[in-house]
Amino acid sequence: MADHVIEQSTPRVTSIDRYSPAVLLSLALLFGLLAQWLFYRSTVGINVGIASVVVLAIGWRLRPVGARIDRLDRWIAPAAIVFAFLPAVRVDLMLLLFDVPATIVLVTMAAVSFAGVPLTRRAVDVLVMLGLLVVGRMMAGGALLLAALPDLGRPLARRSGGRIGSVGVGLALAVPFLVVFALLFASADAVFSSALTNVFDFRKWSIGELIGRVLLVAVFAWIAGGLFIVAGRGADTTMSSVLPRLRGLLSSTAGTTMLLVVDALFVFFVALQIAYLFGGIDTLNATGLTYSTYARRGFFELIAVAVLAGGLLFAVELVVARRTRLYVGAALTLALATLVIVVSAAYRMQLYQLAYGWTEQRFYALAGIAWLGAGGLAATVLISRDATKWLLHAAGLIGLVVAIAINLIGPSSFVARQDLERVVDPSGLPEDASRALDAQYVASLGDGAVPTLVEFLPRLGAADRAALGSALRTFALEGRDLEPGPIPGFSVDRERARQALLGVADELRTYPLLRGFRPVPGRP
Repeated sequence: MADHVIEQSTPRVTSIDRYSPAVLLSLALLFGLLAQWLFYRSTVGINVGIASVVVLAIGWRLRPVGARIDRLDRWIAPAAIVFAFLPAVRVDLMLLLFDVPATIVLVTMAAVSFAGVPLTRRAVDVLVMLGLLVVGRMMAGGALLLAALPDLGRPLARRSGGRIGSVGVGLALAVPFLVVFALLFASADAVFSSALTNVFDFRKWSIGELIGRVLLVAVFAWIAGGLFIVAGRGADTTMSSVLPRLRGLLSSTAGTTMLLVVDALFVFFVALQIAYLFGGIDTLNATGLTYSTYARRGFFELIAVAVLAGGLLFAVELVVARRTRLYVGAALTLALATLVIVVSAAYRMQLYQLAYGWTEQRFYALAGIAWLGAGGLAATVLISRDATKWLLHAAGLIGLVVAIAINLIGPSSFVARQDLERVVDPSGLPEDASRALDAQYVASLGDGAVPTLVEFLPRLGAADRAALGSALRTFALEGRDLEPGPIPGFSVDRERARQALLGVADELRTYPLLRGFRPVPGRP
C-alpha cells in the first residue's frame, strides 16, 4: 500500500551521501546516546527542549533537494520548539501530560513538513491516514537501518571526502561499544575505574544501569532513525478526501427540520438561563438555592451538551445536500445558543469557586470552557462562510493556544494564590462560602505553588501558619535535596521552589511532620 502513496524526492548530492544507511544509522545512534544522557534517571525539564531542537535541526538538514515548507505549515516548527521548552518552565503534572505528547506530535509534523509535504491544508481524513502512514514509517525505519548493517563498512561515497566521512561514521559507531567495554573494565578492575573517574563517574554505574542506558539508547535511536528517514524523503499521499463525497446523504429539508427542532429546545433552555445570568443575586435567591447548590447542579451536563452540539453541527454540515438560508439560520442559531450554554457553565463554575475556592480540577474545567467558547465562535464564523470542514483544524489550533496560555499562567501557583487570598481577605465572599484553609491541599500542588506558599506564610494567622508550615515541610521539604539538580532536568518552577525553600528551611523544620508521611530520599 505504501508503494502507491509514497513519492520519494531526489536527495541532496554532496561529497558524503547523507541518505545512506550508514549516515542515518550513525545519526540515530548519536541521538540515542544524547537522549540517554538527557533522560536516564532525570526528571522532565529542559532535556525535552534540547532533544527536540536536535531532532528538528537534523531533520531540516536531511530535507530533500528543492523541498519547501508549505506556507500554511510555517507555524509548526516554531510551535514545536515552544512546546518543547514548556517543561523547562512548568512542572505541573497535568501540563506535562499535555505538553510532552504535543511536543512529540509537533516535532513529527515539523519533520514531515520539512520534506515539503503540506499538512495544515489537508482534510481531516487525509491527515489521519497520512499520520498512520508516517507512524508506520517511523516504526519500520529502525528496522530498515538495522538491515543495512552489513553495508556500513563500505565507503559512504565515491566522491572526494568519502573516506573522511567513512572514518567519522566508524568513530560514531565505535562509541556505544567503547562505553560498554569501558563499563565492564571499570567493574572488573579498580585501577582502571579510578583512572576514568575524572572523566566519567562509572562507579555509580551498575550492570542494571548499563542495561537501562543501552535500552534507552536503542529505543531513542530506533525512533529517531525512522523520523530521519521520514524527514529525508518526500512522503506524500495521492488519495483524495472522502469527506466531500458524504455531502448529499441527508436532504436539506431533513437537516433543516432536525436543527429547528433542536433549536427550539436550546432556545427555551437559554431563555431560562438568561434570567440567572443577568438577574443577579436577587433572582438566584428567589429560587431558594444557595450559591453552592446552584453551581453544583448541571455543570458537567452543560459541558457535555456543548460538545455534542458542536459534533452535531459538524456532522450535519458534512452530509446535508444543500445549504439553504433557512438551514444556515438554524445552524447559526444552534451555535449561538451553545455559546450561551457555555457562558452559563462558566457562571456556574464561578459560583462554585466563590463557595469553595479553587482547585486544579476547577482551573482546568474553566480552561476547557474557554476552549469550548473559542471553538463556538470559530464554528459560528465557519458556518456562515460554508467552511465547516476546517472546524477540527480550528479546534486543534485553539487548543494549542489555550495550552500555551495555561502554561503562562501556571495553574498550581494561581490556585494557591487564589485560595490563600480568600483566607487573608475573605471580604466579597458569599455568606455560605468556605473560609477555611486546606493547607494539605495547597502544599500538595507541587513546586509551582511553593514560592507562592512561602510568600503568604508570614501573612497567615498563627493556626493557619502552623498548618501550612507542617504541610510544606511534609510535602515540599522533607527528604528533598536542596542542592542544584542536574542540567537535563532543569525547570524554572523547580529552581524557584528550591530557592524559596532555602530561605525558610530552618523555620519549616520547627513544624511537625504530618502523620503517616514517609519521605522519599533524594527527590529533586
